[in-house]
Amino acid sequence: MRTLFLQINVTLDGYVEDANGDIDWHFADDEFDSFILDTLRSIDGMVFGRVAFERLAPYWPTAGETAQSETQRETARLMNELPKYALSRTARQSDWNNSHFVTVDDVVKLKSQPGKDLALFAGANAATELTGQGLVDELRLIVNPLLQGGGTPLFSGTYARQEQTLTDVRRLASGALVLTYRT
Repeated sequence: MRTLFLQINVTLDGYVEDANGDIDWHFADDEFDSFILDTLRSIDGMVFGRVAFERLAPYWPTAGETAQSETQRETARLMNELPKYALSRTARQSDWNNSHFVTVDDVVKLKSQPGKDLALFAGANAATELTGQGLVDELRLIVNPLLQGGGTPLFSGTYARQEQTLTDVRRLASGALVLTYRT
């Protein structure tokens, strides 16, 4: 059985995007780029919320052409090659290579298959829904040293209380922390 982990940037006050839906506050540098590349190399697929998927789909197919480093080019290659699973209640199509629209039940099936881990990378609604249903096995919160003051919270809505155990802390030179929790 595969592990599904949530890996997402979040502010100190718990937001994943600002009030306009922007994520330009994420800290990124060579160290962070390497961290993301290592994550992509360790997985068999990516899960996204539909809205996040639709925002990312136009960017990644050509991202390697404008990449400024070999790490960024390799990241773009993997983002395009790895299977992408977008949660959606209605069937859709995408031109982004190896993309699939799935339901929560499909995520359950994906987790039960053999292989490497799956990463839930984006979408506060998807994070809330999958975590609330007990499908997220690990949280990797990239806490950026910023108070946003508003926007989209990482978790909203109703879900059952879940105890988490801190299993790792990684400090990035930018001041961001990667906090890893297991259920």
